[in-house]
Amino acid sequence: MTNAIPSTTGTSATRSGYGPLMKFSLLSISLLLTSSNAISGVMPALIKQFSDQPRANVELLSTVPSFSMIIMIIASGFIARKIGDKATVTAGLVIAAFFGIIPFFFTGNFWVIMGSRIGLGVGFGLINSLAVSMIAKFFSGDEKATLMGFRSAFESLGQSLMTLAAGFLVLLSWNSSFLVYLLAVPILILFVIFVPKEPNAPVTVAADYADSDAAKQSVNGPILLITVFLIAAVTMYIGLTTRLSSVIANSGFGTIQQASTLLSVMTIGGMLMGFAFGFINKTLKAQTLTVGLVALAAGSLVIYFAPNFIVLCIGALIAGVSYPTMISYTFNQISEVCPKGSDTLCTSVVLVGCNLGAFTAPYTLKLVGGSALSQPYLVYGIVLLVIAAAYAAYHLIRKQA
Repeated sequence: MTNAIPSTTGTSATRSGYGPLMKFSLLSISLLLTSSNAISGVMPALIKQFSDQPRANVELLSTVPSFSMIIMIIASGFIARKIGDKATVTAGLVIAAFFGIIPFFFTGNFWVIMGSRIGLGVGFGLINSLAVSMIAKFFSGDEKATLMGFRSAFESLGQSLMTLAAGFLVLLSWNSSFLVYLLAVPILILFVIFVPKEPNAPVTVAADYADSDAAKQSVNGPILLITVFLIAAVTMYIGLTTRLSSVIANSGFGTIQQASTLLSVMTIGGMLMGFAFGFINKTLKAQTLTVGLVALAAGSLVIYFAPNFIVLCIGALIAGVSYPTMISYTFNQISEVCPKGSDTLCTSVVLVGCNLGAFTAPYTLKLVGGSALSQPYLVYGIVLLVIAAAYAAYHLIRKQA
């Protein structure tokens, strides 16, 4: 299947002509995209602050931005066609910075904070699909695949830095942890200065892109399958990270700060795996996803059976490095399996699935949790192993056919 931007003579040279600052500025918007979960490490403090609210409601503060992200991801394509990709991302960054820090100023009203988290998701939703599709618009071939891996790494880096910062800021006060969203300001400055409005490409390449973008877009079976898979995978991983700090604190294994540090180290490991994705994908090919699923299952089960903090950390690190590998693989497959010229629509559909999975994570935790806080880790580990076995069997049968 050809990409939305066909590879033509001279295209690779043109794409690789962009400098490091442009690439960094474009990738930097992905630093924010998973940061709605950055407050997971301070969840015990939030639960204590809002003791009059059910646990599921307070845990929803971590994931509710995904709800408004779903709506804005759908709308962002229309908005981008009206005002342009760059203006849409710029607006998203401004909205994210504004709503992200509102909880710092309004500490007594749970529902004002909930509303601000929904507003944060609006900003992220304007950015989300464009963070992926703009890479496909400006780059192609191996360079695009490499940058997709880097994009995943930047997501992990952003989550790591912001989770770690939130863990330290909570020492000042629980509401200080929301100041981490001020990171949107320097990212906004870099993006406005260094990312051009349109690809600096030959006319023939630009025409090809315009023709494919103008064509009627559609979604096929493989994209729907990827979407369903990511709903399940994201639900389990976000549930894993959302509940981790409470498991650590309630078991007596560690403190809130240690939990935030662990979550940061998990995402640092994920960042390194994102940078290595190009090599991993070339080596493992289709089985990249199988290995990622098995590793995530193993990490979840190790956390469940962990007798102490050290073993729990090992399980968390295994989970942390496996998840970005799975995400990078599936997102890189979008342009390979979607109908020609439908990259934007297919990316949006897949991202809606991701955010739906993130939004429902607290309720899934409640559904499979039972009486023990750690119970979901056992359930998730078993489910992930079943999915891995089914996927591996499918490719084995397909290979033999």
